[in-house]
Amino acid sequence: MENPSAENRKQQFLVFVVATLVLILSAVNSTIVATALSDIQKSLGSDLNWTGWVISAYLLMNVTVMPLMGRISDEWGRKRVFLVCLVVFTLSSLLCAISPNIYCLIAFRALQALGGGGFIPSIYGIVGDSFQEGRAQAIGMFSSIYSLGCIIGPALGGWLLESWSWRSVFWINLPIGVLVFIATILMLKPDRAVKRTSLDTVGAIYFAGALLSLIYFMTRLGQDPSSIHSWRTLTLPVLGLLFLLAFLRRESRVENPILEITLLKSRVFAVMNLLNMVYGACLFGITSFIPYFAMVTYGFSSLASGSLLTGQALGMMGMGVVTSMLLKRTGYRKPMALGFLLIALGAFGMGWYLRFPVFLGREIPPYICLMFMSFVIGLGGGMTSPSSNNAAIELMPDKISAITGIRGMFRTAGGILGVSGVVLMLSLFTDPAEGFRMVFMGMGVLLVLGIPLVREVPDGKT
Repeated sequence: MENPSAENRKQQFLVFVVATLVLILSAVNSTIVATALSDIQKSLGSDLNWTGWVISAYLLMNVTVMPLMGRISDEWGRKRVFLVCLVVFTLSSLLCAISPNIYCLIAFRALQALGGGGFIPSIYGIVGDSFQEGRAQAIGMFSSIYSLGCIIGPALGGWLLESWSWRSVFWINLPIGVLVFIATILMLKPDRAVKRTSLDTVGAIYFAGALLSLIYFMTRLGQDPSSIHSWRTLTLPVLGLLFLLAFLRRESRVENPILEITLLKSRVFAVMNLLNMVYGACLFGITSFIPYFAMVTYGFSSLASGSLLTGQALGMMGMGVVTSMLLKRTGYRKPMALGFLLIALGAFGMGWYLRFPVFLGREIPPYICLMFMSFVIGLGGGMTSPSSNNAAIELMPDKISAITGIRGMFRTAGGILGVSGVVLMLSLFTDPAEGFRMVFMGMGVLLVLGIPLVREVPDGKT
């Protein structure tokens, strides 16, 4: 009979295998769709404003269900919740692949996110339960594994697009989903009995309504800037504000809120999630459009433009591992601040290169320059992600899944606003290159402005 320590190591190994597969699936899904935006736009005959909803709809549903799934995972069982979410995700990927028009694709992407929203909170809870000792390092390491999927996704997406069509980027989720399902059934221990708990679904709907109103406001402006004078357009931000006020009011009164009352009153919590929103807006906003940017600005192929994300993923994975191992020594603040700075430098570099294509008297090939900037952005993400993930967990270490869901909610909300803001900005420029220059410069400035706030987050030094 195996001794307890050997049994524990075996279970940790199994958790590592399953978590790796889960994070790779999630990362491949996010990056592979970014490479297909241009092809989707051309194939379905949609404009950029609606094509951008292919990403925004996924993020919007994600931000709605992620905090709920975090709480459900804590109460109903991690493995049970994860398997249900995986089935929903895989079946909806099939529906995305056969979508006849952009509107069906957007709807099925939202359904896909209903399943995808349960991946991260559940698996982080499983990791936290299995690695009681060295939890910060374990969570940081698993965060860096996400980057492996970001390496696979762009290359796989570019190859699929050149060999078949954009529909194949959704077909590929089916065999991966089945593999993960089988691995989860075989490798993870059964859950305990279900503990019923009430869920704040109304609060989640209010929060989603606030974001949806703001995104649709941006979409209308992008389609027709003169609509700013229309009362229908101006009603949207007002409606969003009302939804937000209703959300905050409900969270202060409901028995089991999405946001814990003690956290709502915490200055540290507010700063942490403001930084999460900024990080999400800039990282999602930049990386979601790098392939599209390379195609429309430099005429890169699907394979070449998608491979630019590989540089970011390599930087993020390598630096993520290093940062995770050093967190006890460095604490959370220093890597977060330096990570913000590196992402800003990468964004400035992309915007600068658009205007000044000559460096030290020699012309740099666009692909090499953009790959380098993408790598720098990845280094910044690799420093920020493990440190910010663990800093958030420090607020409520006894509820890892719930706090991961809340952190993910704010980060994804930032991503939604970032993607929508990029689409709106590009729609205001006839020259895509100039539009992207303004986007990159603006996001770089936003990141730099966020750096002083990092000193408010938990330090985490031991």
